[in-house]
Amino acid sequence: MFGIGFPEFLIIMALALIVVGPEKLPGLAKSLAKQFFELKKAANSLNASLRDEVGDKPWEDFQRQPPPAPPVVPPESAGPPPSAAASPDGPEDGKAVGPGQDADAQQ
Repeated sequence: MFGIGFPEFLIIMALALIVVGPEKLPGLAKSLAKQFFELKKAANSLNASLRDEVGDKPWEDFQRQPPPAPPVVPPESAGPPPSAAASPDGPEDGKAVGPGQDADAQQ
């Protein structure tokens, strides 16, 4: 129910009890429930009238379409990264160079 758990619901009810008071709370709850059911009835009526006008076929097509696949981007080159291509033996001092690091910057 709208992402509200039971503890949050209890807190809301306690605040409503404090603000409205115990005498008016049952009447307010009844009124809110009546308004909620009227709104739900109107939404169902609107949905039914739209389905009567348009039909079920467009709704079924819309619901069953899979999401579009992401585009496939080919790699730019199949060769080694530029840092590995510059020095085939690795850095001269024997220190390892991680990704995003320059061998000259570590010296």
